Amino acid sequence: MTRALFRKQMMEVFSWLYQDKTSGKHRTARGVAGWTLLYLLIFGFLGAMFGIAAAALCEPLLNAGMGWLYWCLMSLIAIFFGVFGSVFNTCSSLYQARDNDLLLSMPIPVSRILLVRLSGVYAMGLMYELIVMIPTVAIWFAKAPFSLMGTVHALLIPLVLSLLVLVLSAVLGWAVARIAGRVKHKNLLTVLLSLVFIAAYYYVYASAYSLLQALLQNLDAVGGALKAALYPLYHMGMAAQGSVGSMLIFTGILAAAAAASYVLLSRSFLRLATDKRGADRSVYREQAVKVRSVRRALLQKELRRFGGSANYMLNCGLGIVLMPAAAIVLIWKAALVRNFLTMPALQPSLPLLAAATVCLLMTMNDMAAPSVSLEGKNLWILQSLPVSGRQALSAKLSLSLLLTWLPALPLVIVIEWLLRPSLPHGVLLPVAAAAFSALMAELGLALNLKRPNLHWTSEIVPLKQSAPVTMALFGGWLIVVALAGAYVLLRNTVSVTAFFILLCAALLIAAGGLHRWLMTRGAKILEEL
Repeated sequence: MTRALFRKQMMEVFSWLYQDKTSGKHRTARGVAGWTLLYLLIFGFLGAMFGIAAAALCEPLLNAGMGWLYWCLMSLIAIFFGVFGSVFNTCSSLYQARDNDLLLSMPIPVSRILLVRLSGVYAMGLMYELIVMIPTVAIWFAKAPFSLMGTVHALLIPLVLSLLVLVLSAVLGWAVARIAGRVKHKNLLTVLLSLVFIAAYYYVYASAYSLLQALLQNLDAVGGALKAALYPLYHMGMAAQGSVGSMLIFTGILAAAAAASYVLLSRSFLRLATDKRGADRSVYREQAVKVRSVRRALLQKELRRFGGSANYMLNCGLGIVLMPAAAIVLIWKAALVRNFLTMPALQPSLPLLAAATVCLLMTMNDMAAPSVSLEGKNLWILQSLPVSGRQALSAKLSLSLLLTWLPALPLVIVIEWLLRPSLPHGVLLPVAAAAFSALMAELGLALNLKRPNLHWTSEIVPLKQSAPVTMALFGGWLIVVALAGAYVLLRNTVSVTAFFILLCAALLIAAGGLHRWLMTRGAKILEEL
């Protein structure tokens, strides 16, 4: 029974490799080989990046007699990457799995179910951790003096270190499960936590070079602090240099931490796995029903769909956060930005550069591109309502425009405050941004009507693995690049103001033509799907 449960769990964890999420069917051998090659290329690219960092650290630390510090620093990166890659699935895989009720109803000890679930978390964390640890080990073998025990330990360290990734992921998943049971808006909580992790990742990435320089200049101070604060990781580094005693200490500490975490989690697993306090309850409350127009009712439906899915918000609405954040950064760094804008080479094209910046950030909002596919098997409900396809498509467009124009407004205001453009340019900038966002929303919706996927088994498929979303996102970038190229070609024959007017006219005409198609032919396509 235990072997069968472990096999089921591993198949579940790695189903993204052999199962087509669009249809739910198993991929062919050729399909599995193709996806395996794709992921190997992606992981290889990430591994090469970490390998460059490892190569920059290894030789200086070895020359300073602090090879153990190399392992400490690279393992911290591996731990962060492993936890970052697995923590978002930990809570759902441990406490919210669809087959929890089925397994708990069977004569299987709860402790065994938890152990099997944790094996899945361990496998996911190990996969992400190895992206960092494989180049770490390879660089160590290339640069460090050979030691038989050190070689054996270096090969075992990634497997042991993943126990720490497991402990941290499981504890964070337990905390999320406890909080989620008491929070009403769980999707908002998920979005906020995801944004915090993303912001922390990019902050560390942007500061990596300066941090590396500071580290190499203060090896003794940093090494002493890490040796005291990260005692197990210090012994991990000593084990990689051949110390058997350090390997035993490192393995013993992490094994004890994993065992203690298992005992603590087992005490609350059954309660959290069956806790429905966070679930919606149908409680009757007498209240007056507000009559809404068809347009407003459909828009409210789209807003609820968007706000009810953390995946939808994170994958298709990142511009809602980025545009106001960009406005805040511009205000904060106003003096630096103004100095940059005084460069003579930028002066003629500043209005167009500002418009391109706003438009690029707007491409991060592509709610319309998967909106038809997200109806899924419930599309018949929309089709059975006393509303036309034109009204339904208008609501989907209104959602995208509303959630793009409102966040873009403060950014446009701040940019115009910094640039102090002439009156024509000050008017043309918001017109160009509004026309571009309308065109991109209509383009995404048109692509989704032509390439709908109504048979998905997970909403991640239409949100992240669909052609309309990919084409809408990258298509927006290509349009901005193409327009910039057109300006470069015409800058000697057409003034900036004239090009800006032509640009706005072209965007408005394209948006108007596509809107007409959507309201006629597109509406019929939606009604006939």
